[in-house]
Amino acid sequence: MKKLFSLIALIGSFTFGQIKPIQIDPINNNLFVYQTFNSFNGVEYNANSMYLVTNKGIVLFDVPWQKSQYQELNDMLQEKYNLPVIAVFATHSHDDRAGDLSFYNDLNIPTYATSLTNSKLKKEGKATSTFEIELGKIYKFGNEKFVVEYFGEGHTSDNVVVWFPKYKVLNGGCLIKGADAVNLGYTGEANVAEWPKTVQKLVAKHPTIKQIIPGHDNWKVTGHIENTFKLLEKK
Repeated sequence: MKKLFSLIALIGSFTFGQIKPIQIDPINNNLFVYQTFNSFNGVEYNANSMYLVTNKGIVLFDVPWQKSQYQELNDMLQEKYNLPVIAVFATHSHDDRAGDLSFYNDLNIPTYATSLTNSKLKKEGKATSTFEIELGKIYKFGNEKFVVEYFGEGHTSDNVVVWFPKYKVLNGGCLIKGADAVNLGYTGEANVAEWPKTVQKLVAKHPTIKQIIPGHDNWKVTGHIENTFKLLEKK
């Protein structure tokens, strides 16, 4: 019986410990969403991250949720495009965004985070970025451009968004809830009072957005900003 129980436990550990493969979907020929996954209390959640393909290499916006998939993603992109990852930008300090930047730092891949995100990472004993994000600066990598912007507190005090002006695409990160979201998710570090004001500032700055990528849930549908306001009104 003891051996049987051990076998069942072993099988269970493989069954529940399996990591869902990275899922990649295109927005256009240069901009992609990649999804990674984690589970809490038996419920699976996705995290929407992005990457930009330039003629010099690939820029990641946030890292895989599972550290075991960091190298896997690098290898996938190298094989798919024959280009290396040349930079990593973190949109806030959590594991599904900044994760463990030491992996990329050790590979001499430039990493970027805001001073506030780095401060949070340092307090948690985690690796900080090799470069500090200059908010509002037009970053140029090869033939592509983007801007990292901060509109205020929301999901966290350090949540930033990334604007791709050529494509009118906004990487909203966890500041923006998915249209299918039924609650605000983790609010342990949120400023719920300021959150709607922050999103309103974003909308005022970018009244015409072709595609918004929320931090979680189905990004392909519409209504992400509208649902974010709706969920915040319930609080």
